Amino acid sequence: MSTTQSSDPNERVEHPRWYNGHPSGIECIEIIEHLPCNLANAVKYIWRYGLKQSSDQIRDLRSADWYVRREISRIDRFDLEDEPKPRADPVWRKLAARIVHVQGDQDGLLADCLYALLQDDLPGLLNRVEREVANLREKGCAAL
Repeated sequence: MSTTQSSDPNERVEHPRWYNGHPSGIECIEIIEHLPCNLANAVKYIWRYGLKQSSDQIRDLRSADWYVRREISRIDRFDLEDEPKPRADPVWRKLAARIVHVQGDQDGLLADCLYALLQDDLPGLLNRVEREVANLREKGCAAL
């Protein structure tokens, strides 16, 4: 995958390389269109983590963290424990399982996070993102 920017502005808008280059062949939009807004945004930031400029890595993870916390708060605030979960959507389950299977043996942040969503484990998802932020900070990446 080339790291140079495309000269086609539609490619950057409609199919940016950081959202469509997953080895599973699944594009980010195919996953997030089945999720509630906060979780869709969190997955979007996790998906592109490490694929954009390195200065954006912690920012992307902190954004994902913020959206997961917001979703947990929304569920608590409005007593939505019985709200349908992402795993109830058979298309989403199939797509997420495929990504988990393809990426599970690699650096599996995305796979770990989707697996947590498949288990309805938002605290586990949050914990995994926080661990990744801590790992980046240990490696000396600047905190934003």
